[in-house]
Amino acid sequence: MNEERDPARGALSVGYVPGVQPDKWLTRWRERRGDVPATARRVGDPRATLAAAAGAEGFDVIFFREPADAPRSAPPGMLRVPLYTETMSVLAEQEHEIGAFDSLNADDLAGERWLDPLDTTTATLDEVSAAVDLVAANVGLLVLPLPYARALSRRDVVVRPLDGVPATRMGVAWSATREGDELIDEFVGIVRGRSAASSRGGAEPPREKRSAREKSAAKARGRAERAGRGGESGRAGQPGRAKGRRSR
Repeated sequence: MNEERDPARGALSVGYVPGVQPDKWLTRWRERRGDVPATARRVGDPRATLAAAAGAEGFDVIFFREPADAPRSAPPGMLRVPLYTETMSVLAEQEHEIGAFDSLNADDLAGERWLDPLDTTTATLDEVSAAVDLVAANVGLLVLPLPYARALSRRDVVVRPLDGVPATRMGVAWSATREGDELIDEFVGIVRGRSAASSRGGAEPPREKRSAREKSAAKARGRAERAGRGGESGRAGQPGRAKGRRSR
């Protein structure tokens, strides 16, 4: 992942937040575009470091976290594709009774001590790690996206899925100034599951639309062909003619 960028050759720089595992997409990228190196780096909030042009400083593409109820329209200055809503989780110190459950609802934890809510869409990794330290010290419980909590997994903290709390959503984004960038479009296509056969340049050309007159003519030809085949079938079904053909 530490290949040097070569603007003349082209390269792709990917930023991602904790809880995202981009390896599968980078692997597919290298299988499909081995001529273009790709690098990836984890940061707390990569939105402020989007590259405005190919070869510029910053990330070409980012994976970022946002509230699940955020508008479907992209944030200002960005092009964005929403990906999936994250499962939420509750973190407690290792001996806490939540460890006896497979999952919980917010109502199950009424009366528990909680840490101050943490906005994981903007908090730095250090801020989140500090909050987990307080959880381990039994200061209170903490809510985090489940993938984020697993990324910070530690033996002195127990994590369980949690329902009934505001969720977060993952999205893939790039600078609005890079609209139509071939490398970005291809990488986003990989993330969305587009195969090499259906990627840009590999898709079948669109079929030309036929006019009403052409459609009517085609239908008329079809009727005529079916009528012709029907007549031949009727003649072939006459016993005398069929017997004569077999006797030759």
